[in-house]
Amino acid sequence: MSDQLKKNSAQEYFISFIKKKSKLLIGIISIALLVFSISIFFNNKEKNKNILVSEQFNQAKILIQNNKNNEAKIILEKIVAEKNKFYSPLSLYLLIDKEIETNNKKIIVLFDKILLIKKIDEEDINLIKIKKALFLSDSENEQLLLDTLNPIINSDSIWNKKAAKYLSDYFFQKGEKSKSNEYRKIFKGMSKK
Repeated sequence: MSDQLKKNSAQEYFISFIKKKSKLLIGIISIALLVFSISIFFNNKEKNKNILVSEQFNQAKILIQNNKNNEAKIILEKIVAEKNKFYSPLSLYLLIDKEIETNNKKIIVLFDKILLIKKIDEEDINLIKIKKALFLSDSENEQLLLDTLNPIINSDSIWNKKAAKYLSDYFFQKGEKSKSNEYRKIFKGMSKK
């Protein structure tokens, strides 16, 4: 009988607690549902945006196949401006590879836009910097090349050896043996680790 009384008193206490705190519980549940609904909304919005950018990218590729490079260029530059972590870099590479954009200054600006995308992880950013450096080596802008690669060399990036080796080879090809040896020493020091 005492167990039954304890059970009844626990139930009564629980019901009383819920009645007293009903506004608080309703508020907490409402906030939780609101947060959940907002997160679903933004996830769907982001997913739809990615689908749209994907379709635009494919449309640009079709335009390139049909030799409509000016139309493709407009779409690809728009995709770069969208700051999509996947399609923005691909759009830039397509502009370069298919020689749709030939203005080196504009390409550097597009690279810089890509490098500002916060959704791209650090190692992918470093890879994009190396690709920018490969592009810069043709433009003879040595200081910009150094400004692009030295931060990678001085970091713990998986690309630091590649960047040091690239600069060593770059200066060797230019006939600047002292600079080439400087970066070769850095590269060899990294290789021993």
